Amino acid sequence: MYPSQPEGRHAAPGGAANQPPRMVGLQQKAGAQGAGAPGALATFVTYAKALESLDKNHFPDEYATHADRIKELKPFLRAHGILDVMQIKNPEVAALLGV
Repeated sequence: MYPSQPEGRHAAPGGAANQPPRMVGLQQKAGAQGAGAPGALATFVTYAKALESLDKNHFPDEYATHADRIKELKPFLRAHGILDVMQIKNPEVAALLGV
C-alpha cells in the first residue's frame, strides 16, 4: 500500500505535508566568485546600491572596495548575458562595467 498524500498536493520526499515540493537538481553550483548567476546578480545589486549611497570624497576606501567588487563581477555578468538584457541606470556603475 502507498501512504496517503495530502489532498491537492504531493508531499516532498522526507518533507512535511504542508511543505512545497523540493526542487531537486536545482541547487546553486559554485561558479566564479563562489556564486551562481542569481548569487552574482544579487551581489552586484548589493554593491551597486551601496556604491550609490556612498560619497566617494568622504568614504574613498569603501567606495573603492565596492567599485572593485563590481568590476570583479563584470566577466560573470557578461558571460551569463545579464548585461545584454538589463540597462544600468547609474552612470558611475555603468562606467565601471564599460557599458
